[in-house]
This record gives sequence, C-alpha cells and structure tokens, in this order.
Amino acid sequence: MKIALSFICGAVICSLIIFGVKPPSLPAIADTAENGTVSDNGKGFLADLLPDFDKIYRDALTSPFIEAESKIYDEDIASYYHGLMAKTGLTDPNSD
Repeated sequence: MKIALSFICGAVICSLIIFGVKPPSLPAIADTAENGTVSDNGKGFLADLLPDFDKIYRDALTSPFIEAESKIYDEDIASYYHGLMAKTGLTDPNSD
C-alpha cells in the first residue's frame, strides 16, 4: 500500500514539474519596432562562427581520389580515371 501511494505521489509530483515548467517565451532579440533598426543580435553572427561543414565534407570526400589520380603512371588508366572523376564531379573539390 505504501509503495503504491508513493508511486502515485511521485507520478503526480513529476507531472506537475514537467507541465509546470514552461519554455521561456521571452524574445531572443530586442523589439526595435519604434526605430526600425535591427541590433547585431538579430543578424545571426553566431552562425557565421561555425565552420563550413559542406566544404569540409567535400574536401574529405574528394582529396583521396585526387591524391590517387596523381599516383597513376599508366597513360590509359590515368585518362580513364580522369574521365571517371570528371563524370562523377570529383575533379574539382570547390565545385557545388
């Protein structure tokens, strides 16, 4: 009986805590409706601090293939490999 009562009380207290905690509804940037300008907080400068993950991924993907191409000494195989890389878009790591 004590265990059941403790469980019910614990469930009620936990549900009150969960539903009682509301996410902050305050705006992240100041209201600038009166002067029409936006502060630096609204420009998303923190996103500019993140590295370019797309470029890092593209370089990591293409650099082994470009390095392997420089190690091919047979002309026929090198031309085939270069054509294959051109078809797949692996020749230029900076292309989008």
